[in-house]
Amino acid sequence: MSKPNDGRGDRDGRDGRDDNVIYANFTTKTRVASAAETGPSVAGAVHPSRGGLKDAARGGLSAAAERVVNAAASQTDAGRVKRGRAYAEGGNVVALRLGAGRVDAEVMGSQNEPFATGLLLPPRTPQELQEALRAMAAHPGASERAARGDFPPEVLDALLAPEAGDFRFYCDCPDSAAVCKHSVALAEVLAQNIDAEPLSLFTLRNLSPTVVEETVRSSARSLAQENASEGSPFFWSGRELPDLPRPKVAPMIDDSDTDLLRHALETVSFTNIDLLNAVADIEDLYDLMSGRE
Repeated sequence: MSKPNDGRGDRDGRDGRDDNVIYANFTTKTRVASAAETGPSVAGAVHPSRGGLKDAARGGLSAAAERVVNAAASQTDAGRVKRGRAYAEGGNVVALRLGAGRVDAEVMGSQNEPFATGLLLPPRTPQELQEALRAMAAHPGASERAARGDFPPEVLDALLAPEAGDFRFYCDCPDSAAVCKHSVALAEVLAQNIDAEPLSLFTLRNLSPTVVEETVRSSARSLAQENASEGSPFFWSGRELPDLPRPKVAPMIDDSDTDLLRHALETVSFTNIDLLNAVADIEDLYDLMSGRE
C-alpha cells in the first residue's frame, strides 16, 4: 500500500542510515524529545512492560505473537527493525485499537503529532471462521488452551494469516517502505498485548468469547458423534485425551470447616464438653489412621 507524503519529517537525530530515509527531503518540524512531551496521554494508550519487549529470536513469545513480530521484520530491513523496536521499548506507541480484521495505532516519531499506523489482515468468511473453531474443538481442552495462548497452527492461519506477506502494514509517515519503523513498533506492542490477552485474537475476527465457547462446545459434541460412528478413523484409536485434573491434595480434617463439624456434632452432643471431646476424638482417630503420630 502506498503511503502519502504529507511533508511531515520523522527525524531522530541520526543520519538516516538506520531508516533508509533521506531526511533532507522533508520539511523541518519542531523536534520533541519523547512522546511524553506531546501533552496528555492518548485515551487507550498502550505501553510495553517495564521489563522490556520480548524478542522472537530469543524465544519467549507465543506462536501468535511471533507471527505478528516476524510478519513485520521479514518485510523490512534490519535498520527499521532496530528503530521500531526501540520505539516500542520507549513507549512511542501511544494508542492501539483492535478491530475486525485490522489494528490501528498512533506512534510518536519526532514530531508533535503521532503517525497513523495500522495492520490489515486478510478477510475471512463466516464459514472459514466456523471451520477454525471446529478445528479448535478437535483438540482437548481447547478453550483452556486458548486462554493460555495455545492455538493450533490451522487456527492461527484463520485468525491471523498463514504467511508473513499476508500481513499488510500501512503508515502515513514519509517513509515509502512497505514496513516502516512505526509499523515495526506497532507489531512489537501488538505481540505483547496478544501474549497478555490471548483471547484478543478473537476480537480481530469480531468473535465474542460467548460465541467462541458455544461454537467450540457444539463442534466438540458433533465431533464426538462422528468419531463414534461406524467407519470413522477415530472409532478405535480415538483422539488425544485432555490432561487429567490436578486437584488440591490435603488431609480431610485440615481441609474441612470445623464450624460445620461442630454444628453436625451438636445434633448428638448434649454439652460443650461432649462436643469438644468428640472433635478431639475425631482428630486423634485421623492421626492414628493416617500415621501422623
